[in-house]
Amino acid sequence: MTEKIWKPIMAQHVFVVHGNYLYLQKLKEMGFKTFNNYFDESYDLEQDPNKRIDKIVSLCADLKQKNWQDIYLQTKALRQHNYDTMFDKEKLSLEINKTINLFLEFADSGQVSS
Repeated sequence: MTEKIWKPIMAQHVFVVHGNYLYLQKLKEMGFKTFNNYFDESYDLEQDPNKRIDKIVSLCADLKQKNWQDIYLQTKALRQHNYDTMFDKEKLSLEINKTINLFLEFADSGQVSS
């Protein structure tokens, strides 16, 4: 995960993610909420990258037909939750520690080439 997801969360934007399989699921595991109650996020469950992008394009076409102001107003609490989660120092510290531990486990496994 990169700044490409953190920026819209910090700006309290609605987002659709073109990421790896189960990217949204990982966000949820980290305590964030996604917009599955407002639009179809089944693209996250698609393992085939070509089919996943087709689903994302279709979703974007559908969203283009909707009233973005309504979606924005309806998702205010969800977007605020994500913003608050992003800046929760305790949760952030836990996620950083998890990431560092995963890296150290990988490094200790001998899979890192010098």
